[in-house]
Amino acid sequence: MYSSSLEPFPSHGLVHISLYRNVKNAKELRKRLLSRDTELCYAFIDARVILDKFQVLVASNIAIYNETHNKLITHNVHSEVVYSLSPSTNIRESLKNHGLSDDSTDVIIVKIGDSAETVQAHLARIIKGEERDVKEITSCVDLARVKKCYKIVDGISDREELLKAVIGSIAIKNLS
Repeated sequence: MYSSSLEPFPSHGLVHISLYRNVKNAKELRKRLLSRDTELCYAFIDARVILDKFQVLVASNIAIYNETHNKLITHNVHSEVVYSLSPSTNIRESLKNHGLSDDSTDVIIVKIGDSAETVQAHLARIIKGEERDVKEITSCVDLARVKKCYKIVDGISDREELLKAVIGSIAIKNLS
């Protein structure tokens, strides 16, 4: 698990990012999320569309900003993280492309607030998968899927350039 404070918003506590691989209960978790199960106060992200944890930190920062300024587009700060990852302003499309799907096996989970120990213990109880080092995010990505989601031309193949284009797409959407 990676934990970090976001300097503009210290009162929100830490942002915790976990990576789980070989997740076996994605379908069950997604069903619980859709029914707004309050035990699942997390952002569940399909790791195939994430190039780097920085991408997740940017979306978390935007979500916390929106919550702090009463500008949430979605129901809560955690769904706002998933929404903020997308270049689309369509909530359903954003959640479909970036959120947990029934066939997700590599999942990034974000929790805003609480202690790392509390989050880690809770996730260990509810996720049927292997917690891995967040650095492994880079090995989960599907570059073709990222390019499709962010409408990036094939000319960009360097990961750093691709990450810059993705972050730019996220930032541009959230300027409006």
